[in-house]
Amino acid sequence: MGIKFLRRVTHNSVLRVAIAWLITLVFLGYLSFFPHAVAAAPTNSPEIEKQFSLVIQGEAEQDFLVGLALGAGAAKGFAHIGVLRALEEAGVRVDMIAGSSMGAIIGGGYAAGLSVSDLSDVALNSDWLVVLNLLDPVFPTRGFIDGQKIKLFLDELYGGKSIEDLELPFAATTVDILKGDLYIINEGNLANAARASSSIPIVFNPLARGDLVLVDGGMIDPVPIDVVRSMGADYIIAVNVLAFPDGKNPEDSFLYLNGNDLENSKSKWRIPKAHEAWYTAGKPNLAEIAHETVILSMALIAANQVELGQPDLLINVSTGLAAWNFLEAEIAIQKGYEETIKALESMKHLDYPSIPKD
Repeated sequence: MGIKFLRRVTHNSVLRVAIAWLITLVFLGYLSFFPHAVAAAPTNSPEIEKQFSLVIQGEAEQDFLVGLALGAGAAKGFAHIGVLRALEEAGVRVDMIAGSSMGAIIGGGYAAGLSVSDLSDVALNSDWLVVLNLLDPVFPTRGFIDGQKIKLFLDELYGGKSIEDLELPFAATTVDILKGDLYIINEGNLANAARASSSIPIVFNPLARGDLVLVDGGMIDPVPIDVVRSMGADYIIAVNVLAFPDGKNPEDSFLYLNGNDLENSKSKWRIPKAHEAWYTAGKPNLAEIAHETVILSMALIAANQVELGQPDLLINVSTGLAAWNFLEAEIAIQKGYEETIKALESMKHLDYPSIPKD
């Protein structure tokens, strides 16, 4: 019957970007590179942009399809909830969603009919005991966390729905880590799709399909602009929650160190002080280093991807949170909301050329 629930993205009409991937688990590490096909972006239509501006000013009805590309970012991805809230308040109707990693988890829930309030409740009502209860550690042959508890949690959250039964068209990205191929999951069990799309390498045990070993879609397509464009969107809103802080561009400047000051690092942990969160008490462990290595690679790719993909509206969100900090969702949600409001306000005040009538 073939792979019905996966659609392979070919590498034909593409611009190649590089992605770093951490392979080792204990002592020896190296980075290898996988190419990804970035679809050439068509020129944005001034007419659609003007219509969008009128919609958010309450001066026109939305008679075009808005596609939302929700990016990867682990806990930073809680910002997507704030983005959705701001879009709703502005009167923007989201017609389709493509998501990578946390973008697939949040976007999948929204496409399944969960309200912004529902998503916020799940994010904000999770303390460290709830988070720990979702983790099922295993002997790390392919990942530290098996991921079955997360899959069951998502299945319950989504009501056991399949993608083809959702209220909105939806697609999630995942990557075959063995060959570096990007796949789009646009059919089948939604929880499985979100779980595959968010399988951060080394941290989570990958899902499989035959010979495919499927990991986080953000490894190659952290902001799936090309995917939502292929779904038929007229106007694309891309959300990059891996944006670097304002004024920080790793390509603009160098930071210098003295080699005499360097020493071998040591892993330490201590009992948290009063009013100190447990996850800040000590230096990063192996899982955290692996996680942050992947996230940094994704962030560098995302910066290039949003420039090449040319979405109609780009919302860059720098939460200031560590990617593994799932206990401060409120900060990420608020930051996503604020950055979306800023982006929408900027669209209201653009000068558009007169559109000639037929």
